[in-house]
Amino acid sequence: MEGEQTLNTVLNVEPYQYSHKAIALWKEKGYKYVASSWAEIQKGTYFEKVSILIVRLGHYVDATALKNLPNLKYLISATTGHDHIDLEVLKERSIDLISLRGSDKFLKTIPSTAEHSWALLMALIRKIPDANQHVKLGKWDRDLFRGYQLKDKTIGIIGLGRTGLKMASYATVFDMNIQYYDPNVSLKPFYKCGELKELLESSDIITIHVHLNEETKHMLNEVAIKHIKNKAFLINTSRGKIWDESQIVKAIYDNTIAGIATDVLSTEIDDIKKSPLWNAQQKGKNIIITPHIGGATYDAMWACEEFIIGKL
Repeated sequence: MEGEQTLNTVLNVEPYQYSHKAIALWKEKGYKYVASSWAEIQKGTYFEKVSILIVRLGHYVDATALKNLPNLKYLISATTGHDHIDLEVLKERSIDLISLRGSDKFLKTIPSTAEHSWALLMALIRKIPDANQHVKLGKWDRDLFRGYQLKDKTIGIIGLGRTGLKMASYATVFDMNIQYYDPNVSLKPFYKCGELKELLESSDIITIHVHLNEETKHMLNEVAIKHIKNKAFLINTSRGKIWDESQIVKAIYDNTIAGIATDVLSTEIDDIKKSPLWNAQQKGKNIIITPHIGGATYDAMWACEEFIIGKL
């Protein structure tokens, strides 16, 4: 493989169903596109002539992952989150990170995460996964799966950015009361909570849509969780470290939270079996977990893979 590479080689270590149009765009820009894998990286293959590395969310990008790419100039990650990347290592190596963060105009055309968030909300409040499994087993007892309608319920949106705003628009259609907490946004006609505590105490459904950073890490901690309205439902399609999983799970066991639906786990890159939420789910608690598929639609991923090349 190495002998075939040119100086301007783009290495994709997560190439599954990567956009064919994107591959053509790389070639038009004068790059040689090479599909490989993290396994190839891990076994020590030396990629001397690779200047651009494409990743998704399958592996933590640290010094070890990059050690055999001595001439790497750019890391391409078609994501808005950066918690799968050691940013200090990139800084030390003078590697530029090209991601989707800040591409607000383009991202407004990508509703996949919001759509998945709403799907999780509906699945949780109407007990759809359990009801489906019940029927698969040849049973038909509707009384076991009585849920709630959304009309007149209060949804609390943490983070009224691109995805949070979409959630608010969906909630409007379902005749819900909409409130949000976001110090950086003031947007009518939705009610703005002055403090996170206010939102937590008065929301029937809480949905999280913020970037992970030092300010938002564990924003739902032990103190905040105590303010959550009794029997509220929680949705998280942001990042697993936005909340303290051990404290969230404690609230589930105490029956103060009615249910959780999440697309992210705090240990998803390391080992999902270390996640308190995953373990609570195994014990039958009302928890729905999907494997970080919020943005993983064919059309969205292809559009992002093609768009991000233009940022180089």
